[in-house]
Amino acid sequence: MRSGTVTLALLGLVLFWFGAYFLGQRAIFTSEIAMESRLAGIVRYAETNQWEQAEESFNRLMAEWEKRKYYLALNYAEADYSLLVEYLTRTRVAIEAQDAAETISQARSAIVLWRNITKVIPEP
Repeated sequence: MRSGTVTLALLGLVLFWFGAYFLGQRAIFTSEIAMESRLAGIVRYAETNQWEQAEESFNRLMAEWEKRKYYLALNYAEADYSLLVEYLTRTRVAIEAQDAAETISQARSAIVLWRNITKVIPEP
């Protein structure tokens, strides 16, 4: 086998794996967790003081997050991952305290970070 053929075969294999990885990531994090839409729902519940619904929505979000968070941890720096976990924790505390301003602030911060994390090439 010629070296050019081997090089092309290896390049094709590497491109296939990268493509499969990013498509898998997109499928998992957009459909199953639905982080952005659930956090937006929590913001709406906080704005209307519907704390039971906010807590229920947050608990569903966290149940899905717990199942899939390790896949995200494989791809991202510790700082981004830790910051997202911190925003989620602060959102939980704000919901429990029924603090609308803090709930909205932390949930929106998590949405912005989530949008960046789920990009193919995240911004620094």
